Amino acid sequence: MKLLRWTGAVAVFGLVAWCLYWNFLATSLVVASVLLLGPVYLYFVFFGRPGEVAKLDDIGDNKWHTVDLGAGTLSSDGSEYALFVRRGESKNLLIQFGGGGACWDDNSAARPITPLSVISGYTRELKAYYFKSLTRLFPAGLSGIAKNRDAKNAFRDWNVVFIPYSTGDVHIGNATTTYTRDGKTFEVHHHGRNNCLASLEWVYANFPDAAKVLVAGESAGAWGSACYAPQIADQYPGRKVYCLSDGVGLVSSRWDEIVNTVWGAESAKNLGFEVGTDMFEDALVRRTDAKNRNIIYLHSNTLYDDTLTRFSAALNGLPIDTTDFVDEWASNTKASMKRLSESDIDYNYFLTEWGHNPKRHTTTHTLTTNENYHRCTADGIAYSEWLKRNVIDEESLSLGTGLLA
Repeated sequence: MKLLRWTGAVAVFGLVAWCLYWNFLATSLVVASVLLLGPVYLYFVFFGRPGEVAKLDDIGDNKWHTVDLGAGTLSSDGSEYALFVRRGESKNLLIQFGGGGACWDDNSAARPITPLSVISGYTRELKAYYFKSLTRLFPAGLSGIAKNRDAKNAFRDWNVVFIPYSTGDVHIGNATTTYTRDGKTFEVHHHGRNNCLASLEWVYANFPDAAKVLVAGESAGAWGSACYAPQIADQYPGRKVYCLSDGVGLVSSRWDEIVNTVWGAESAKNLGFEVGTDMFEDALVRRTDAKNRNIIYLHSNTLYDDTLTRFSAALNGLPIDTTDFVDEWASNTKASMKRLSESDIDYNYFLTEWGHNPKRHTTTHTLTTNENYHRCTADGIAYSEWLKRNVIDEESLSLGTGLLA
């Protein structure tokens, strides 16, 4: 795949250079062709699906590979599902739960994320809510902690399993729900639980001896990491298990109905916690199981998250004519982080106003697998450094304490 990418690039630039030298008209035609064929190249080559493997032993390189999990898994629109894996040089394991919104009623279910909605830019009103199928953005578009050619990335030699997200249920649903759009009914397969259990079964079979385990997630995946970390910790007794939730937190009285009725998650039975008004906090401290697991919880947020603030407004029916909905979310987030820091769990946080846009009154959404991994700071320390010091160096470090006051 790499050879194909470089060969294509060299051929295109060589042809452009030749045409520039000999013929302006020909050059114009070539440039037009590149503009037309560029998106095709990106879709089918750069963001193409990695080669398929059945087990870890089939992998002899450090590239991404696809694992077909079989007929028991599927995306919300009924299309295929798979996980992605990249072999590392160490015995450490990163399990990364992907993000991608959520849906819970007729309006949100009728508005999946599309390429056009991704490039349309920020609006206060949320226009698109969830990935209805596997997106080609991943795993090729993963950066930050997942970038194994970055010498500054302390996790570059880790094995990585990426559990993608395409069910609109923060990875925990166990229902097929009927919604209505323009007078017509349609189904959404909230089968996140089946997808995750199949993915984790493959993980346990192929990484039985992981030395250190980081269960991480961004956005919707941050709820996923919090929900499944206890089950994963049970599979690795005596190992260091960390749970990272990045870009997470929504307060709503609707959570119990959505989680247990719309998505059919049966949280107390299947996930070991009761759902109240803050599902993320509930997953950490409202446990109904009796096990005392040795999990170190890591939690990161930017204070005026440009995505979660809009989901909060949509979920709770808040007015968006002013930025009060942003400040309400920020206040709830600070209160939750403070409660968690004062609880009896092993918990460290990263909270920052970095990159605040005063016109919109927003900050970026997530940090872990994008270009903000090294750029974003709290108390003068980069996010990537905070993660390294907590997980690699085993230091207990929280940043952004002054914002909780």
